[in-house]
Amino acid sequence: MNGFLASPPDAGGVILAGGRAVRMGGGDKGRLVIGGQDMLTRLAARLRPQVSALALNANGDARRFADLALPVLPDGLEDGGPLAGLLAGLDWAAELGLPWLLSAPTDTPFLPPDLLIRLGHGVCGGQLAAVAASGGRRHMVAGLWATSLRAPLRRFVHAEGQRKMGLWAERCGAVSVEWPDEPLDPFYNVNTPAEHEEAAAMLARRTPQAGAVVLPHRHAAHALLADFAARQRANGVEVAGLVQQGSKSAGDAPEDITLADLNSGERFAIMLSTACAGTCAVDPSAVAAASAVLRRAIGRESALIVVNKFGTLEAEGGGLADEMLQAMAAGLPVLTSVSVNRVEAWLRFTGGMCELLPPEPAALWAWWERNRPLG
Repeated sequence: MNGFLASPPDAGGVILAGGRAVRMGGGDKGRLVIGGQDMLTRLAARLRPQVSALALNANGDARRFADLALPVLPDGLEDGGPLAGLLAGLDWAAELGLPWLLSAPTDTPFLPPDLLIRLGHGVCGGQLAAVAASGGRRHMVAGLWATSLRAPLRRFVHAEGQRKMGLWAERCGAVSVEWPDEPLDPFYNVNTPAEHEEAAAMLARRTPQAGAVVLPHRHAAHALLADFAARQRANGVEVAGLVQQGSKSAGDAPEDITLADLNSGERFAIMLSTACAGTCAVDPSAVAAASAVLRRAIGRESALIVVNKFGTLEAEGGGLADEMLQAMAAGLPVLTSVSVNRVEAWLRFTGGMCELLPPEPAALWAWWERNRPLG
């Protein structure tokens, strides 16, 4: 998964816009405006930070997309559907030397900002493809594909004459990666005029999503989060929370592993000096004392709550788990960090209602813009 956390990531991206939009009366469906911005422009802005390079698959006169400043990839097949566009994207990504391609449909205005990271986590077991799922449905066009699949896909499309994305996903063993579909399905499709109107209404139903910085092995996040919190405070944002400093995995001494109150600077030594491995190495009484910092922040409805601790205790429902869930339930923006080997536990903990972030300052600022309190 580390290749998807790198900057730039080991993936290109392609927006598949080669459909004829029959149910919308024809034309370029991606040019429909939602919330003052057409869907293609919205998608390009959402995908650019996630990939190394972004392209658009479309046929016809490419000049109509000049404002997007994207390479336009024709697929050369009149009836090829999204598979032909995917093949064009795989060829393009392979030419750039990228091992992965992220694909997205043109009619999904609420596409997740962590699409690449979550799908990338789905292929960490050695799979060659992953597709998104929500509400009991697989969304085949929203997928991550190894560029080594282009030769098999070319045979599938040209020699076998296949056109169905579902059959192709089965053929290459694509795993499903689930997203919650409440309060808003991130893969909602706009296929009809009625769905276009509904999408505009859905845009107003904005719910903050907890942000989790995904850390590669033996990486720490305390400096990244502390700096982000300090900059927000300098901008007049009321920030509160706890930042863990030191860790067992880094070989720090127990007395050097603490939780620091972002506002007062008070430190809580959370490790027992003589302890066995596992959860019993954490001092529950110290964590309980530190949790008061979070309860006060929730009571004040702080604009941003930082909780740089999601370890074994929290994954098992202890530690600071209750306070984190209370803050999320109150609709307060929560920012934390999670090691790459605890991503599954974090997704279960939040029910998938979160954003996974690469360990980059720009990613934190983008998350904040999407989730900061309005007004």
